[in-house]
Amino acid sequence: MKRFTVFVLLIIGSLTLASVYSMADKLPAKSHSILVVENLKENYGVTKQTVLMDMVLNQLAIEQLIAQYVEMLAYNNGLDPKDIYKAFDRDFGLAVWVDSEGDDRFVAVFGPIDNPKTLKSAIEKVLPQLLPSDFNLNIAADQDYLYIGDLEPYSLAEKGFDLDLVIAELSPGFGYFYSATGDSIQKGSIWNGEEVLIAEVLSIPQSEESREKFFEILSGASISELEVGRHLPLVSGSVKINNFSFLSDLDVEQMGLIPLDLEALRIGNLSISELSEDMNGEIMIDANISVDDIFASLMGTGGTTTESTDSVGYSYVVRASYKGTLDRIKFMIEEAEPNLKVLVSNDSLLVEGQYIWIQNGWLFVSSKNQTQTTEALNNGVIVSELATYSKLLDFTGVEGFARLFVDSGYILTGLMGLEIESGVLLNSQYLEEMGGVRSLIVIM
Repeated sequence: MKRFTVFVLLIIGSLTLASVYSMADKLPAKSHSILVVENLKENYGVTKQTVLMDMVLNQLAIEQLIAQYVEMLAYNNGLDPKDIYKAFDRDFGLAVWVDSEGDDRFVAVFGPIDNPKTLKSAIEKVLPQLLPSDFNLNIAADQDYLYIGDLEPYSLAEKGFDLDLVIAELSPGFGYFYSATGDSIQKGSIWNGEEVLIAEVLSIPQSEESREKFFEILSGASISELEVGRHLPLVSGSVKINNFSFLSDLDVEQMGLIPLDLEALRIGNLSISELSEDMNGEIMIDANISVDDIFASLMGTGGTTTESTDSVGYSYVVRASYKGTLDRIKFMIEEAEPNLKVLVSNDSLLVEGQYIWIQNGWLFVSSKNQTQTTEALNNGVIVSELATYSKLLDFTGVEGFARLFVDSGYILTGLMGLEIESGVLLNSQYLEEMGGVRSLIVIM
């Protein structure tokens, strides 16, 4: 019986790869970026079984709203909506390549589809209503496939992308992507587990210099100690690297080294990389949203929005290990933008509604003042003790230099009035044997 089960699984796996390979054969051989997804309709149906997807698409009726909009467009143009949905019955491929003149070109391929010419006619009527008036896309169909994109250069390009470049070293899935730009290769796969959706991403440096940089920055780095303390209940992210000096190195930054956009973090008008020489390599990012305010907003009643926040009940706090002084930060902010008003109050800086202070070797940047932030953190959670987090960690493993956890069950429980276990976990781990980074994203 065990041998028979293994035999069946091998057959299913080979059929899945056959479908993905078939689509890859339609894509330009010299594409630098591709995406292939097999059996869209079936895999979408399985994906919806995860708690988060079910709540968003079904319980909150997002899928129904999209379907109603598509059907309205179809009926207004004298079409049967089924002719539009036909595009998502089977496989999908997308490719970007450089033509003979050095310009990026793209093509999207759908199929195999029954009577794709009917779908072509429907798309030609509907698509212009969804795009800017000056945006033109060429559409063509053969006996089995529909093509959208730069079709003239596509017709001249050699076909047959080598999917083995993508699949090697990845877990098997129903979808794969690949991008070879700059000094790195990024590729990934996505698959449905038991009531979870999992994506794997590999970031692989190509030069010896970059591999040495990865080793220098990430070897031995772990965020395990950062999760012991308390965090805000909705979003918590942690990063531990050996130094932050690489943030000013654009070649390394473009490799997707860290799953958190550290360069987007602002301290006043400074990016965090401008303070890197005084940082010790540890950073924590937390965020929270008032469930009561979300519920009030959905019901059309007033929430508790204040002038100090940009959205309903939203708050955040960034903590970075720091050996510099607050006076230095103030000087750098004022030097970068002399007209920016920097207020000093109770050992804190206030810059455009953002509070900045140093406490016990940590630089705090928060949407609330020091007293309010301390109270919010004291009433927060220890992430490693959460049941949802522990379940997701079983899929990703405990080793990692960067981790981001979103407790979507915290919001859904507040909105629905019953206990809902749901979450998203992203974990990035340095693999010395590969010289790169493996990231796993799990959605439950």
